[in-house]
Amino acid sequence: MVELRALRPSRWLSQQTRMYRFWSSALPLVVLLVISGCAGGLRKIDNARGAFAAGDLDTSAETLSELAESRRRFADAAALDLAMVELARGDARSAEQRFRKLRDQFDAQPKLAPLSEVASIVTDDTARVFRPTGYEQIMIRTMLAVCSLATDGADAESYAMQAVMRQKELASEAEDRGVEDVSQAYQAVAFAPYIRGILREATHHDYDDAAKAYQLVSAVQPSFRAATRDMERASVGSHSAPGHGVLYVIGCVGRGPVLREVEAPTTTSAMQIASSVLNAQNNRDNDEGDSGDVIALPNIASVKVPAVFVPDSGIVAIGVRADGVAVGVTETLTDVGMLAQQQNDAEMPWTIARAVIRRAAKETAVATAGNSLGLSGTAGSLFHFAASSAWSSTEHADTRCWGLLPRQIQVLRVELPAGEYDIGLHSLGPTGMEMGIGRIKPITLIDGKNEYMIAIAPDETIYLAK
Repeated sequence: MVELRALRPSRWLSQQTRMYRFWSSALPLVVLLVISGCAGGLRKIDNARGAFAAGDLDTSAETLSELAESRRRFADAAALDLAMVELARGDARSAEQRFRKLRDQFDAQPKLAPLSEVASIVTDDTARVFRPTGYEQIMIRTMLAVCSLATDGADAESYAMQAVMRQKELASEAEDRGVEDVSQAYQAVAFAPYIRGILREATHHDYDDAAKAYQLVSAVQPSFRAATRDMERASVGSHSAPGHGVLYVIGCVGRGPVLREVEAPTTTSAMQIASSVLNAQNNRDNDEGDSGDVIALPNIASVKVPAVFVPDSGIVAIGVRADGVAVGVTETLTDVGMLAQQQNDAEMPWTIARAVIRRAAKETAVATAGNSLGLSGTAGSLFHFAASSAWSSTEHADTRCWGLLPRQIQVLRVELPAGEYDIGLHSLGPTGMEMGIGRIKPITLIDGKNEYMIAIAPDETIYLAK
């Protein structure tokens, strides 16, 4: 059940109220609008993602570049995926530049885009300006930190702290709207404080800051067992044993969350939110001297909404060898798929409410059109049923998303005597068996220094960003 404060006037409700005022007058003019879909773009981006998982970076990059430059509905989602392809190709600087540009672009977007909002009521949410969801906004900043580690690492801690701050902002906004279980849906991402911890520890004097960061990691992700060892090490002020260097293998593991269209029941919470929006408009009309006719919510059992789906991928972790000797297996630091699912579930009442409001607007438009044609009685009822059913059947859920995120971000810390090594990486299946052909890369560990290896492993194929 939505808390009562969610039904009080808020920024979200006032935005929806202003838009509904426009819909009421505009929609009768477009009842017979022919709606065009975006199935072509969806198929292309799905094919590009499949090529990426299969190891065909060239096909993936070519398709995503075309979509990103098209200025069409999937352009921004494709641009996010393209940045991941650039990182997988080893061009971390280009990936960082693209992520920065997209971050700034999304941050500069107005809270409300009237034309696209009106278009979304005439058609569906695919007509809206693409806005990354909360977890995607956090992951943009997280991947910026990864890109920085793959180059000089100068901005990695700053990007990680940006992810922390954005998460807090999103949680505050959700709490203001009355979202339930905000602390769970918008819990801190463990990767951000972990980055701060390893970078503070690498200074060889900010051990207190490192220990505090690792404590937060352990609180957020208690299943990450390495955090206990990290806290112990930082608490005694030791980065590594004399004559040793440290290798961090950071793995973007598995195929990450995407959105798929499903039918969702119209819950009580969603109907309360939709009713609040329409009542707010009715009260506003009364205050301004309009008729203020009460608009009834349509009697519908379900609506089309986007739901989180994590594609199958056999990989569960990355096995690491140094000069052919097994030195460890990566473990999960941040579960991106779970984060996406939790936030999608928390926001679902508002997603359903939008669909209900859209249906109410269409019902009103059809009724207005029928009245203008002089239809009444059986003829009017048949017209209303046929027109509203046909119009609503064209709706699709907005499944645009950042589809090349990993399922999980995993980490392994390896401390070895300073020197040169051939580091081998293999995808590991559920039984621990190695899959695919793996990758080998030479590295040099320096006494008292960190070295980072960024691996992107959507399945059997492993790409090395560094």
